Amino acid sequence: MDVTFVGAARTVTGSLHLFEYKKQKFLLECGVFQGHREEAERINSTFPFKPKDIKAVILSHAHIDHSGNLPNLARRGFTGPVFCTSATKDIASLLLLDSAKIQEYDFKYLNKKRAEKGLLPKEPLYTIADAENTIKQFREVDYESSFEPVPGVQVTLYDAGHILGSSVVLIESEGKRTLFSGDLGRKDMPIIKDPVNVDAVDYMILESTYGGRKHESFDTMKEELKGIIEKGKKKRSKIVIPAFAVERTQLLVTILRNLYDEGCLKDVPVYVDSPLASNVTEVFRRHPECFDAETTRIFEEEDPFNFPNLHYVADAEESKSLNDKTGPMIIMSASGMCEGGRVTHHLIHTIGNEENMIVMTGYQARGTLGRKILERAPRVTIFHDEFDVRAKTYFMGGLSAHADGEDLLEYVKVAVDSRLRKVFLVHGEIEESQALQQKITALGPQADIPQSLTTVSI
Repeated sequence: MDVTFVGAARTVTGSLHLFEYKKQKFLLECGVFQGHREEAERINSTFPFKPKDIKAVILSHAHIDHSGNLPNLARRGFTGPVFCTSATKDIASLLLLDSAKIQEYDFKYLNKKRAEKGLLPKEPLYTIADAENTIKQFREVDYESSFEPVPGVQVTLYDAGHILGSSVVLIESEGKRTLFSGDLGRKDMPIIKDPVNVDAVDYMILESTYGGRKHESFDTMKEELKGIIEKGKKKRSKIVIPAFAVERTQLLVTILRNLYDEGCLKDVPVYVDSPLASNVTEVFRRHPECFDAETTRIFEEEDPFNFPNLHYVADAEESKSLNDKTGPMIIMSASGMCEGGRVTHHLIHTIGNEENMIVMTGYQARGTLGRKILERAPRVTIFHDEFDVRAKTYFMGGLSAHADGEDLLEYVKVAVDSRLRKVFLVHGEIEESQALQQKITALGPQADIPQSLTTVSI
């Protein structure tokens, strides 16, 4: 079997791996590359293979950097099934439709500006209709239940503990076992179950997002957020939290719910201003089979994603009204990397005031607005206008849904025996991948960091 590492090779976004077995081709993931608009358009618009030749796609989880280019793939000729868990299907459906809606809106605005300059219009990567058609190709698969993406290849999904419905993917053919981590989660995090270890494998394709780092504990992050809120209460701050609509928002809601119970949020309203996050939270409520024991117990008595001071913002007018309110208050809004969505409008109205706070809670890809704010750029551009960055910025990396370097190494250790021949490190910036590579090599197995379009036989 041949594997070509197309996307998320020596970078974090745009996960895409091409498998070929006896002239039959299938994909692991089909994500969009996120970054500068021109670069993203170039990378996402074309494939180094014919989409019509792809027999199936295996989707590890719903995040847009893993699923977001599926409608473009289908638009260009892919007609096969997309295999994933039921929860992944439900979340990915929301994300793809949301992505298409944003693209149609953005390109309508962009083409208006291009027309004023006498330039030809441009097309979005895909439309809402394309997304709707692609969703029809999804096929639900239970954890630990095998299926064949192509004849002669057996695939089994195991819980990756990353987000609701996320999977580790075991691929078997001719007696060889290859394990793809997808995005691997962390142990002892709230809401969902821990990652499932899979041993006796010949090859591993392993993410390395935080391969050289160690996360702070979840309890430490809770106390840090509590400290930020206490400071915000004294300064009457607007605390803006750019949060991914999937998993991060739900995790933060459970933390804030605990802080409310402790009395920290008295007279501090919390707003979840993301229609997508609200819809995803409903999906969480529909999939209690993915919850860990503690969340299952809480769910039997009350809704873990609600508390008296929490408000899910319903429409655009209510969202705009938050700009006229005074702090202290907390606004959670998407997107998590500040590249679009309602959070950009909240940043416009808060970023220039030194009394306000911006709390980053997840990975910020290079070139994104979130990364620039995190690196404390003195000025940033939002919607073609420049703003001074005066608000206090915090980073709570311990809330990450990704395994850190120690977690990843421990996951490899479980699989280290006479069978494990090589580990391929993907989904990481080169510094993080190299740090993890050294640690894995010290264990015994070879560890490679493939460049994009590198093909290997396994």
